[in-house]
Amino acid sequence: MNPFLEKLFDIIAIDTEHLNLYLTSGEWQYLNNAFKSIEDLDNDFYSDKEGKNLEVLLHFLSCHAEDIALIWEDNSKKEILLKLYTSGTISGNYDCFHFDLSKFDQNYKSRGQILILYRIGREKEHKESLGNSWSKNVTGLKNYAQSSSIEVESRPVFVIEINDSEVLCEGNSQENELILKRCFKFNEIRSISLHTSFH
Repeated sequence: MNPFLEKLFDIIAIDTEHLNLYLTSGEWQYLNNAFKSIEDLDNDFYSDKEGKNLEVLLHFLSCHAEDIALIWEDNSKKEILLKLYTSGTISGNYDCFHFDLSKFDQNYKSRGQILILYRIGREKEHKESLGNSWSKNVTGLKNYAQSSSIEVESRPVFVIEINDSEVLCEGNSQENELILKRCFKFNEIRSISLHTSFH
């Protein structure tokens, strides 16, 4: 990864360790050739010929080129990270890039409450590998499933009980989303059936 990409992914909080699991050396070569400076975000770099995982990343970068340029110029604008995290261009069908939530500001004010939260997991997700995006209710969960066009039948659905001090920030309002801290701790967890959660 060239120095520009390293800095770019650091500033926009993309977890490069995780990205390495999904991109081939050929896809990294494409990225290294396409991006050498912030001005390259103005170029036509989108491609669907290099593999689906890279295509998803390029589509995201293309759609958010202006936001990325803003945070590049002033990386104290952490609110842009939340906009990138909740981007509608990121489908729940692709798990090829993650955000490093340790770079996000915690702006959720804990009230010392216990929360019950819901999540549609990735296909092989289990309680030791839970994602950080949760919904406050089943309505938000349904909205997430609909907006992401995901096949819910093949995915686990989780319910957790958690202290609200584990919440990092609020996410997508239509999905009633709460984003939990990196390495969050929950009190209880269970899986529920789709019949229970969607009817």
